[in-house]
Amino acid sequence: MAAEVRMSVEEYLDLLERTASNVKRVGRAARTIQKETRPARRKAGKALKGMARALKKANAKARKKNGKFKKGWTQARVMKEAHRIRRMGR
Repeated sequence: MAAEVRMSVEEYLDLLERTASNVKRVGRAARTIQKETRPARRKAGKALKGMARALKKANAKARKKNGKFKKGWTQARVMKEAHRIRRMGR
């Protein structure tokens, strides 16, 4: 069993001051956290915006009200149709 040590507040603070002078303190201010930077995103181009509109039209043509594909339609066919719509100019 460890011995019980009692000291006054003044004695405790004095002990802290004496030990703190020998120890190098590393606090929050001493640590610098570098934020990882990533390259800025590029603005969406004209072709990408056109493809988004074309995909909406092609999906509307290919899907039923419940969201499933109509008979004969696949995702590949939807993409082909979207490319065709984009090239034809809506």
